[in-house]
Order: sequence, then C-alpha cells, then structure tokens
Amino acid sequence: MAHVSTTDTSPEAESFAEKNAKHFNKVITGELPQWVRDLHGQITDFFRSPEFLQWLALPDHGDGGRRLLDYACGDGVVSRALQPHFASVLGVDVSGAMLDKYSAAVAKLGLSPDQMRAVRGDLLADDVQPTDPPLAADALLGFDLVVTSMALHHFEDPGTAIKRLAARLRPGGVLLVIDWTPLDGSTPAQREYEQELRAEGKSIKALEDSAREHAAKHTISKPNGFTQAEMVELFERAGCGEVGWKLADKLSPIPVVNAKAQLFWSRASRPEASRLDT
Repeated sequence: MAHVSTTDTSPEAESFAEKNAKHFNKVITGELPQWVRDLHGQITDFFRSPEFLQWLALPDHGDGGRRLLDYACGDGVVSRALQPHFASVLGVDVSGAMLDKYSAAVAKLGLSPDQMRAVRGDLLADDVQPTDPPLAADALLGFDLVVTSMALHHFEDPGTAIKRLAARLRPGGVLLVIDWTPLDGSTPAQREYEQELRAEGKSIKALEDSAREHAAKHTISKPNGFTQAEMVELFERAGCGEVGWKLADKLSPIPVVNAKAQLFWSRASRPEASRLDT
C-alpha cells in the first residue's frame, strides 16, 4: 500500500487508496442496495450481449490462456461476468471487506484459485508493496485484459492510474474502463432527463452541486465523470490506441444523491511489442 508517515494521522495525510479502503470496509455490510444491484446488472448485461466481444476486440495470441486483471474489483461482479472468457481471473482491491465478498462468491461458483482469486493491494502507488497474500511480480503483469469498473473517479490521479494499469497488459492487450460520463445534455437520454428536471423546477447544475456533499465525497477525485475526449487523451498519454467508446442507452438512478447518471464503457489497446512507462 502507499506509504503514509506515521507522524501524521490526520485524514488529509491519508492516500486516496486508504480513504477508499476505510470507506468501503465500513459500507460493504449486508446486502447491496437495489440501485447498486441494478447498476451491476446494467454493466454486466453489456458483457453478456452478442456485440460485446466483438467491440472489446481482444487479440488472439493462440496460447489459449487468456488472463484478466479486475482492478478495484469490489465484490467481483465484473470478474464473475467475464470469467467464462478467461483461463484465469485476478481481482485486486484495497478493501479487505470487499475481498471477503469476492472470495465467498468464488467459493459459491466452485472455482479454483487458479481460475479466479483476489488479493488485497494498491497497484497504483508510487511504491507498490507486496499484495496480501503475496504474489510474484510477474503474476501481476502480462494480462490480456485489465478492467476497472466504477473506480476511475475514485483514483487520486486518473492519468497516472491509466498509465500504470496499461503497463500491466501484455503487448496487444486491452484496457477497459467503466465509469460515469458528465451530464452535459449531449445525448438523447440526458436531454430527456433535463426536461424531466425542468418540469420539476430543478437543474443538472443543482444536482451536481448537491452530489458533491454525499458521504463518499472524500474518496472521489473526479465527481463529474469523464468525457469521451478525456478518455481518449488519458489512453493516448498512456501509449494506448484504438480507443472504443459506448454509452449506456438509459440513465442510472443514484438514490444516495437523488439524481441519475450515464454509464460509459471505453477500451483501448496496448500496441504490440511496446514498452510502456510506469
């Protein structure tokens, strides 16, 4: 995990990873709220759609052993949905409580650790410490797909995060990000939502301002989400190309902030035979 001086224990001294670990260790108790389960369903429905694999465009290296890294994996909803397409799946998260749920789901599926497992760790730190339980350095490299779902806005420096996750791909591998895009009225679903709000005497700006005050605000670096142009820039700065972008057809309710938001899926490829800086 990222090093924090033992002489300063104030909240401001904590890394974003530590803030997120504390927050999610606290909130991940009992059953997930229905809106979270609905959001998970919206994400994984695309994974299971006929178009997904063609859109994702994973290269076929011919070795039959595709590997997936699910970073900031949470309880493993993405890992479980994508597991049938991979010989091995590794989840990594900073929250031990989340990983307990992940491991319970693996056991319920009857999968072996070689097929699907999770470890606690912070792979985005300047000084990456051993995972818990410890894995060899090469076990954290050379993935065919690295995915981070609903987490990029929680990373302290999204640009650095994209670079460091891309560096864990094998040449030709794919980095997939799922997150929120800003509500800027640029899509039919967003314009319809704006009309609903106006009819109620509300505005998107007012909702965005109130959303910044919710309980997890201290764990979020990018509260308004990412535009397509921003994702293209983040990927290109990480040395990745062939960027793909897909928006959810409908907005997702977020009751904790009394608003709705729009999901995106964005993918980019690490060039063949390239070496990315971390």
